[in-house]
Amino acid sequence: MDKFQKLKDFMDTVPQLGLSGIDCIIYREHEEIFRYDAGYSDIENQVPMQPNALYNIYSATKLVTCIATLQLVEDGKILLTDPLYMYLPEFKEMYVKSGTFIITPATKHIRIADLLTMTAGLSYERDTPQLRKLFEEKGLDFNTREFVETLAKEPLLFEPGEGWNYSFCHDVLAAVIEVVTGKSFGAYLEEKIFKPLGMKTTGFSVAEEKKINIAPQYEYNPITEKLRRISSDCVGVIGLRHESGGGGLITTLEDYILFADALACGGVGKYGERIISVNSINLMRTNQLEGKSYLDYKKMIPAEGVGYGLGVSVVMDAAKAFRLVPDNSFSWGGLGGVHVFIDPTNKISYFVAQHCLRSPKHLIEPKMLNILYGAL
Repeated sequence: MDKFQKLKDFMDTVPQLGLSGIDCIIYREHEEIFRYDAGYSDIENQVPMQPNALYNIYSATKLVTCIATLQLVEDGKILLTDPLYMYLPEFKEMYVKSGTFIITPATKHIRIADLLTMTAGLSYERDTPQLRKLFEEKGLDFNTREFVETLAKEPLLFEPGEGWNYSFCHDVLAAVIEVVTGKSFGAYLEEKIFKPLGMKTTGFSVAEEKKINIAPQYEYNPITEKLRRISSDCVGVIGLRHESGGGGLITTLEDYILFADALACGGVGKYGERIISVNSINLMRTNQLEGKSYLDYKKMIPAEGVGYGLGVSVVMDAAKAFRLVPDNSFSWGGLGGVHVFIDPTNKISYFVAQHCLRSPKHLIEPKMLNILYGAL
C-alpha cells in the first residue's frame, strides 16, 4: 500500500468543505517524496488543478524576507539589535497611541529584531489618515520606500518590544534591505535567493504571456461556507511599484518548495548553493516571545506549546501542542490558503497551495501534518 494513501484520501475530502482545489508537494533532503492535488482550480469550468499554476502566496512571502534580512546579518551589514532609524531615519522620532486620544513620544526605538518578531508596535491597518493621504496623492503609483515612509508617520500601538501585533513589519524590512544593498527588494531576492536556488517563476510581477498560468482566485465565506470568485490580482500588493516584504510574491509549488527545502537542509538548496547558515535557521526557529508579547501572540494562535520566532510559528513543545511534528519545526501561511512547514530535524519541507482567501486552514493543515508524520 502507498504509505501516503491516507494523505491523498484526506486531500480528496477538502473540496467537500466548500473549497476549490488543493495541491501539496513534499520534499525530503532535496528529493520530492509526495505530490498530489484534489478538487478544481477553476470550479465554474471544472478545470482540475494545474501543476504549473501561479499562486499569490501572501504572507508566505514573509519567510523569504526574514531570510534576506538574516543574510545581511551574516554579511556583517546589519545587527538585529540595530535601531531601525540607522537605516530609515523617518522612524527615529516615533509616537505611541494610548486609547482614542492620547499620543505620547515613544521611549524606545524600534530595532531590526522587533520587525522580525512583529513586536515593533506597527499595525496592518490600511485605512489610516496617512495612508489615505498617500492613496489620494499617488493613487497606487508609489514604491516600497514611499509606502514605508508613510507608515512612519502613524503612531505605534505600543512601545517597541512590549507587545506583539501582526503588521507591516516585514514590509519595513524590505525597505531596510533596499537601503542597505542599494538594490530594489525584488532584485536583491532574485540575486541572493531565487537564482541560487533555481527558482525561475517567483517574483513580484508576472510577465503578460505567463498570466494565463495564474490560478483563479476565490474567497471563502465561513458563515455560508460558500465561495465567490474574485480577481486573481494579489491583494498583498498595495502599490504598483511597492514590492511587499509582507505579502507580495507570486510563485509555483515547484519553485517555493526549493526555498523551503533549503531551510530544511541547513540552508543548502537542491542544486548545492547555500543561501543561509544553520545558525541563522536555528535562530529563526527559536521562540522569541515572552510576557505580554507572548500572550498577544496567543490571541492569534492559541495553541499551547507553540511560539513565534523570526517571522514564523515555532513548535516549542510538540507534546503540549498535541502534534505529531517534531519540536523546533516551524511554519507560516498566507491569506490565500498556502501553508509552508519546515522540519530541519528530518530535513522535510512541505508546501500546500490553495487560491482561496480566508480558507479554513485550521480544518486542514493540522490534520494533513498529523497524517504525514503518522506515515513517516
